[in-house]
Amino acid sequence: MLKFSKNGLSRWTKLVVGLWDREYHDSRIILEQQGDLKYLVIPARFQRNLARTLLVTVSVTAVLLVGMSGTAAYLHTRKMMLEDSHKEIYIALQSAGINPDAQNGEYTQEDMLEMARTIRERDMQIRQYLGDWTENLASRNSQLRTLVKNSGLNEKVISIIQGNQKVGGFSENFKPNSLLSSAFAKETAINSELKSVLEALPEKMPLEEYVITSDFGIRKHPIDNKPNLHAGIDLIPLGNKDNVRAVKPGKVTIARYHGHMGNTVIVRHDRGLETLYGHLDKILVKEGQEVAEDAILGTVGNTGQSTGKHLHFEVLIGSYQVDPKKVVQTAQNVRKIEK
Repeated sequence: MLKFSKNGLSRWTKLVVGLWDREYHDSRIILEQQGDLKYLVIPARFQRNLARTLLVTVSVTAVLLVGMSGTAAYLHTRKMMLEDSHKEIYIALQSAGINPDAQNGEYTQEDMLEMARTIRERDMQIRQYLGDWTENLASRNSQLRTLVKNSGLNEKVISIIQGNQKVGGFSENFKPNSLLSSAFAKETAINSELKSVLEALPEKMPLEEYVITSDFGIRKHPIDNKPNLHAGIDLIPLGNKDNVRAVKPGKVTIARYHGHMGNTVIVRHDRGLETLYGHLDKILVKEGQEVAEDAILGTVGNTGQSTGKHLHFEVLIGSYQVDPKKVVQTAQNVRKIEK
């Protein structure tokens, strides 16, 4: 590789400039042949043009040689790096069992071709596998979307569950993974979003055996006969199974008497979910207490504004009342799909 020091380059530059700007004069060459004198005149203009042509030729040649030398060094370095990379890849593939006969990373062209064929076959198998799973996920996501729609959850409630992010089938936002096909990555992200919403819902009622006597929605109040929103459902226990159980793990935030609901317990769960249990006969937990799923909160009663023994059960998400029967049925259907 050609190298020029700073001083050498400076001397070369001065030489070129000096020859280029030099003042040339006509030159006369005297030739003698058998006593005869002959004169050959070389004009100054010819000398100047010849010198400048030689300077340009030499300079361009030098630049080309330097460029070719640099390119050769770069290509040599890249070749060495590529060989090292091939060796690392080969060793990694060998350890994975693609070519167990090679030793110490030594490989031949036939070895590399065999590995390439093996990798291609595995790539085709993976693509086929991903294609099948993409179709499977798309079908499952369609079912989950239907469940979300039938659960009565709106976008506001879903955003509360997801920490104020628009997910759960109502958004097309997702983070693609460059290692996966875009369709598979998209369906995977949507599936994760849908499941994160649906898994936040309770999948059981607070009583073991019961009948529903009043559904969620507008109804005439049993005491004043005026239309109002019944924000929960009323359950009457069957037999002597009066224990009211927590439908999900959480923390008791209210465990006291309320003028309208009578003895009331409210449990706060994850992801903005709360459940309310009203008209209890006895309260068996304290405010601030952590309770597990199925923990006994109290017993069914007839306290507050009530016309008979029953449990008033509400599900709230970020203070929004949702239909307990729908969300419980939705959560149960999700479990069936996932099995």
